[in-house]
Amino acid sequence: MENNFKKVHTPVDLIISGVILLAGIGIFFVSKWGGMAVALCGLLSFLVYKSGWKREGDETPLQHRTVEVSRNCKTSLMEFLEGKNEEPDVRHGNEGGTLLLEVWYAPDLSKSYVQLSEYMELRFQKITEIVELNESATRKLLSKL
Repeated sequence: MENNFKKVHTPVDLIISGVILLAGIGIFFVSKWGGMAVALCGLLSFLVYKSGWKREGDETPLQHRTVEVSRNCKTSLMEFLEGKNEEPDVRHGNEGGTLLLEVWYAPDLSKSYVQLSEYMELRFQKITEIVELNESATRKLLSKL
């Protein structure tokens, strides 16, 4: 399974961008160039500022968390993602090496996706495909992060 997530606007992103744009319009009446600069920043934030995620083919908005954990947790995390282990062992830090745990989850935890990568040869290499978790497993994992 490919990493087919794309960044999207959330309502908060649009509100922040709109406030910046409106502030620029208000400042324009005091200082023409200052107002245009702030309004331009507001327009750019509409284009660039995206904090949400969506999976291709699914319209559920997701949040994204990335955590570096110790390589000593690899076995426990692999078993948890395969459904063999009920409680994942998550230890932050880089003792014994570094693993990258990426979690995309819906705010209501109805859907979540997880991928585990290992730091080798100066970059993170995927050691699992993207795994979909149920709500209870998502709660357990996020409580450990």
